[in-house]
Amino acid sequence: MYALALTIVTALLYLAAAGAIALRLSRGEERGPARSTGIALAAAAVGTHIVVVAETTWAPSGLNLGFFSALSLVSWITCTGLVVASLRYPVEHLGVLLWPLSALAVVTTLFTGGASTISSDPLLQVHIIISMAAYAMLLAAVLQALVLAALDYRLRHHRATGFVRRLPALQTMERQLFWLVAVGFGGLTVALATGFIAFPGTMLDIDMIHKTSLSVASWIVFGTLLVGHTVWGWRGQTAVRWTLAGFLALMLGYFGTKLAFELILHR
Repeated sequence: MYALALTIVTALLYLAAAGAIALRLSRGEERGPARSTGIALAAAAVGTHIVVVAETTWAPSGLNLGFFSALSLVSWITCTGLVVASLRYPVEHLGVLLWPLSALAVVTTLFTGGASTISSDPLLQVHIIISMAAYAMLLAAVLQALVLAALDYRLRHHRATGFVRRLPALQTMERQLFWLVAVGFGGLTVALATGFIAFPGTMLDIDMIHKTSLSVASWIVFGTLLVGHTVWGWRGQTAVRWTLAGFLALMLGYFGTKLAFELILHR
């Protein structure tokens, strides 16, 4: 009963935070809730969410990273980063997309039966946490790319009205996107390097080769995007497409593999 109540409270706080920011974007500063309201609600959600993560992820025998537990952990890392960043930068608009998804991720932890447990090997756990942090950063990047795509489309078609006028400037949004991609790419590089150095047999195991191949493909896509931006000035819709492609490969590599093995093949 305690876990159920905490899960519901966390989900409702995330939805309330998203609603507050959405109202602010649609109504403006004068008629909408204060910016601090949405951030405070999200901070409260992050605070209760970590308790849910602790209950569902950490087990005496190691990390419990079944499909739903992993979703919850990644969403918590992403939300925590967004709340902290929002204290200094105008990035809370991403919460309109992220926080409802996080509410759903929290609710799914109620269905964690049969989740897989990772051994308590400290090096393996560090590798996994770095991987999750990189995934969370790139998740934030793809959400930023979606908002950037909408903003770019509206500006190109001379429809800069409503919520578009309350978003940061296009150049600011692009700088934020490439910063997120760069940090996420760095984390993904470390995660892949530690995996190949410390666990080469596991990374190339027949059951893991799909995950490894798609993760490397994602690394190549994000690396190409950063080079293209630096050398050839890629931006706008080009940056959006490459970001979405890179994240799709990463998502299929990790969660697609877990979905197939755990929920379909029951392995």
